[in-house]
Amino acid sequence: MPGSVIQFPWKDGSLSPDEARERAVGILATPQNARLDQSSELRLEDPEQLLSVCELLRTMADVEPAQARGEAEFFFRFLESPRRSIGVFDEREYYLGELALIAGTACRVLAKRDEARHWFDLSEANFVIAHNASAHIARLAYQRLALRLEEREFTRVLQLAPRWVECFVRLELHEDALKCRFLEAIALKETERPEEATRALEQIKEEAKTQRLDRLAAIAGQNLFQIHAFSGREDQAIAEAQEAAAILGRLNNRVNLAKLQLGVGYLLRGQHRLAESIEAFRVAQRQFSEIEMHADVASTHLVLADLLLDAGQPAQAEWEIRAALPIIDELKLIPEGIAALSLLRDSLRRREIDRHALRNLNGYFEDLGS
Repeated sequence: MPGSVIQFPWKDGSLSPDEARERAVGILATPQNARLDQSSELRLEDPEQLLSVCELLRTMADVEPAQARGEAEFFFRFLESPRRSIGVFDEREYYLGELALIAGTACRVLAKRDEARHWFDLSEANFVIAHNASAHIARLAYQRLALRLEEREFTRVLQLAPRWVECFVRLELHEDALKCRFLEAIALKETERPEEATRALEQIKEEAKTQRLDRLAAIAGQNLFQIHAFSGREDQAIAEAQEAAAILGRLNNRVNLAKLQLGVGYLLRGQHRLAESIEAFRVAQRQFSEIEMHADVASTHLVLADLLLDAGQPAQAEWEIRAALPIIDELKLIPEGIAALSLLRDSLRRREIDRHALRNLNGYFEDLGS
């Protein structure tokens, strides 16, 4: 039962992969304070066990990113102090780097960007002295590049992504190479090069299917859905959305399911189905809230405000904006949009919403849905 302390009949010797995964599930269901009390019985220092924990946490980042971040920090602190020797060849630095990378990735998904950078620095400091350091540091570079994309540094992404693709190919990390190409495709989409972005995403989707990388194929489809929806190609958009939703649902990828739902809202808006669009955005917002993706909650407040103005509900639109502003301030989300943010605040004081400032501010959030 989740939340209970689980007793395990450990046997001597190393764990098989299936045993390690089963135990890892049980460990994550055990409260953190109880884990510390039972660290010997739970064998938290076993390298096979830690490998399975890391695999589960990487998956968890797509389902419960806040929980993944907290769990990764727990295991990082556990290994960090007191200093523990892990495995025959002492893989301590690898696991510290991996756990910091998972924590940073989860923080990036949650738009906690300063915290993400802190974890990425910790990851690098450990990976650099770990075995096979170049491959691990390359994986870290991908996350830093994704952070640049979310901070709208599109030119830098377009410059750096092809170089990292080449590095990943040479390192035979083909999934990571595809993921870097994906960042490049999103940067093309965000710099108003939709035809190039579409071609790139279609190629990525097909290669991901060939490599059985279902998650990446679905996310590529999710972004193709957005492009087709914004371009008025409704039949193609719906087909991509249905295919992506089926895969993401099977994977229980709550992060990208919420982003897909957001795209449904935009599709309905483009069809001038105002009431249905508002409801679709509210569903997406609830989904983001459930997994603590507060930046996406804030961006959806702003989209809803614009829609509510169209619906002749200025008071409700003002409420949506006021609900978004504290989140934007807390997470320091859009330094590039500070002028639009100031104009919007001024218009709220005058009780007359500046529609242009609102829409400009919305533009800074567009890549959060990618």
